[in-house]
Amino acid sequence: MRRAAVFLSILLLPMATADAAGLLDRSANRLPDVDQQDNGGNLLKRIEFVEAHKNDSIYRLPMECFSSCTLLLGISGACVMQGSMLYFHSAEIDGKKAPKELNDYAASYYPAAVRKWVEDNHALEKTGWTLMDWQTAASLGVKVCQ
Repeated sequence: MRRAAVFLSILLLPMATADAAGLLDRSANRLPDVDQQDNGGNLLKRIEFVEAHKNDSIYRLPMECFSSCTLLLGISGACVMQGSMLYFHSAEIDGKKAPKELNDYAASYYPAAVRKWVEDNHALEKTGWTLMDWQTAASLGVKVCQ
């Protein structure tokens, strides 16, 4: 219920702001379709993708996973490869740090241990990158791809 309420409030951001930020542009950015590097992109589009694939039994994250790509950890079969690096940062709207509620909503897609790591490292509070390497991900319960 809470997820739906937060999602609805995000969608009710002033349309000009949301549209300018690309949050409502369903054609902006690509879905994760690469295995070496994924530079992230449209947060709401990524959330839609994760929702559609959350029960997939296998989902291999790219070696370099930036920004909204990290939400792919919310897929039940998500796995990282040895050597993978995941880069977290605060969401942005119109080039400014997004409200805490948007970052909290995005973080709700991470597995609990990853979400705690993100919180402990203030990874969604900064506009700069916070790195999680594959060993850290594995120690938090993320599967390592075979």
